[in-house]
Amino acid sequence: MSSELISLYKRQDACIRFYVKARSRLLKLDYYSQFFPSRGLIVDVGCGYGVLANYLSLYLPENQIIGIDLNSKRIDAALKTIGNRKNINFLVGDAAQWDWPNCTGISMTDFLHHISPPEQEKVLNKAFQSLEKDGSLLISEVDPNAKPAFRYWASYLSDRFLYPSTWSYFRKPSELTSILSGLGFKVKLINLSSHIFAGLLYICRKS
Repeated sequence: MSSELISLYKRQDACIRFYVKARSRLLKLDYYSQFFPSRGLIVDVGCGYGVLANYLSLYLPENQIIGIDLNSKRIDAALKTIGNRKNINFLVGDAAQWDWPNCTGISMTDFLHHISPPEQEKVLNKAFQSLEKDGSLLISEVDPNAKPAFRYWASYLSDRFLYPSTWSYFRKPSELTSILSGLGFKVKLINLSSHIFAGLLYICRKS
C-alpha cells in the first residue's frame, strides 16, 4: 500500500516526494486504519500534503475522506493526487472556524501543537460535537515526557526546522488526556516513538 500511496505524488517536485516518503514511514499508517470504521466520513484535520488522508482513501475505500489545512500550497499539491477517486477531497480552511460536518472519524497528526492552547480546546470541542456516537478521534502528538529525552528534542528541533514561522505548544499527555476526558472521550494511548522521535497516539472514542 505504501508504494501505491507514494506513487500518487510522482508528479510532485522532489522536496514534496522526499517529505511524503519520510512522512509515510514516520506516521505508522497502519495504526490509523484499524481504529476507524469501514464506512462513513473521516476528516483529516491539518492534513498538509494529504499523506494520511490519501492512505485512508486507498485502504478504507468505503469511507469518504476530507482533508483540511490552512496552507493553500499544501492543499494544491494534495488536490493533484486525487485523480479519478471519488471518495476524497481537500479543502483550504481554518479548523477553529470551519463548519464541521457530522462524521464517524477524525484524525489530527502533528497538528494540535501548531495552534495556541485556547484554539486547541476550541478545535477539540468542535471535533467532539461533530463526531457521531462511537466515532473515533485519533491524535498523533509529540510526547514531551519521552525517555530518553533526546527523542523529544529531536522532535522539537525537527518541528522548528519544518515550521520556523510558528510556535509549538506541546501538551503533556496527562494534560491533553484530561482535556479529552473532560469533553466526554474515552482515551487510550499508544506509544509511537521511533529510535529518534517521540510520539504518542491518542485513541479517543465518543460513547
